[in-house]
Amino acid sequence: MRTICMTAMILVPTAAFAGGYGIPTESPRDLALSQAAVADQSGAEAVFLNTAALAGHDGVNVSVGGELLLNETEWSQSDDSARLRGVNTPPTAAIAYGAKLENGMAWGAGVAFGVSGGGTLEWPTGWAGQEYIQSVKQQVFQIGAGAAFQPLPYLKLGASFLRYQLAEELHLSLNYLDHYGDAGLGLAGGASTFGVAGEFTVPTIPLTIGVTYKHTGDMTLKGDSHFTSVPAGYQAMLHDQRVTEKLTVPSELYIGAAYEVIPDLKIMAAYSFERWSVYTSDTFVGDDGFMAVVPRNYNNAYVIRLAGEWQKTPFLPELALRLGALRSMSSQPSETVSPSLTDGESTAFSVGPVTP
Repeated sequence: MRTICMTAMILVPTAAFAGGYGIPTESPRDLALSQAAVADQSGAEAVFLNTAALAGHDGVNVSVGGELLLNETEWSQSDDSARLRGVNTPPTAAIAYGAKLENGMAWGAGVAFGVSGGGTLEWPTGWAGQEYIQSVKQQVFQIGAGAAFQPLPYLKLGASFLRYQLAEELHLSLNYLDHYGDAGLGLAGGASTFGVAGEFTVPTIPLTIGVTYKHTGDMTLKGDSHFTSVPAGYQAMLHDQRVTEKLTVPSELYIGAAYEVIPDLKIMAAYSFERWSVYTSDTFVGDDGFMAVVPRNYNNAYVIRLAGEWQKTPFLPELALRLGALRSMSSQPSETVSPSLTDGESTAFSVGPVTP
């Protein structure tokens, strides 16, 4: 068993991680390797990144971790600008069990919980963009259950059930010319989908290939709207009512490779595609006349990751070292950029020394 001493990731810039509202994985090892270990999963957290790897476990494996996100966002509009800082601490936990079978076969199964997306933005009171958004609190929880089977010594196959559960609360200011009022929306909902994965080890060389696909999840969010300080002339439309929103969690494809350069030293690479083009708008529809549309028109996201893991460093065999880096290409069209949910291309670096 290994004890995590430190895992850190530096994001430049500190906007959304990949596309839309995605954030880095909370698993300490995956975070330290910038999620490049698609073809080299070693714990129960494989439920999310490559379920097929569960077939390599022998006995019970438990993984618990957390993440500290320190985000800073600056928004400029005409001659006005505002800056905010946010702190989020998403957790993760997973447990798995596996066993060896005859003739080089094996099986494994596990369950996991984590936070796949979200964020908190609270802009200063009275700032120039208050009519776009005043505050956002969004959490996308992910629950997974998966199983894997190894029919051949060099081949593992896996499948998973995934459940996304989202909760969000938004506030913006409405300008009634002589005063401002608050419009608040609180919604929640979920979607169920599936994932499939595979892992192939080349028999003649120390090279492993991993593939993971997560299917699209469509959800309908339901909740309430609440309006304050509404003038009499607007109360026919702007009054408290039930609200719905349709939201899509995009499909994701991960392809990775891991190569053992020398004993105890591996290098890894991964490519991922996230189909964020399905996210065209946030459209809130009330059951008694209220409607608000926020255009998004996201582009698809592409992420390239590289990492290395040194299990036993020569200067201190008791210390392992993990290094990672990634480049995310996920720019949002300039005409739909909004302070309510920002996104942009980003570069990240990570490090995670551990002791056995």
